[in-house]
Amino acid sequence: MLPTPCDMNKLLYYFLVTIGAGLVLYLSWRSSPAMGYVWFIPRPVAQWADRQENDTIRTAVPLVALGLVVGGQLAWQRRPWWQWLVAWGLLFVLVVLAEAGQHFRANRSFDLADIAWGGIGAAIGLALVAVLSGGYWLWHRANNSRQTA
Repeated sequence: MLPTPCDMNKLLYYFLVTIGAGLVLYLSWRSSPAMGYVWFIPRPVAQWADRQENDTIRTAVPLVALGLVVGGQLAWQRRPWWQWLVAWGLLFVLVVLAEAGQHFRANRSFDLADIAWGGIGAAIGLALVAVLSGGYWLWHRANNSRQTA
């Protein structure tokens, strides 16, 4: 029996969330915080991330991406606002876990600023999708009302 498009959508969503969360944990729990040694990160991104002034804000980058993925699924399913808050809370817990794990790693340290930036990144990703999907539904509703009038 072939999977339905809905099943494929769920599989893709869970795959992307698993990869994203895994990357957050992997990059947080590596012995060295230097991104220049991670083979799959493009050199310009690694150079930006390794600059001292970007040390904490770089935590937001993967969380923006995860927020976009999770928000996309929530918007696709037209979930209520409280589920968006729960999603943000779960992404925030992911950042706290990643940061707590650094406490036990050599050359790494627990940093509340990283947690704050991760939470901000997740909120930005979710908010972007919420605004774009809300705008789409308003536009769609306005066009449908014009066609029926």
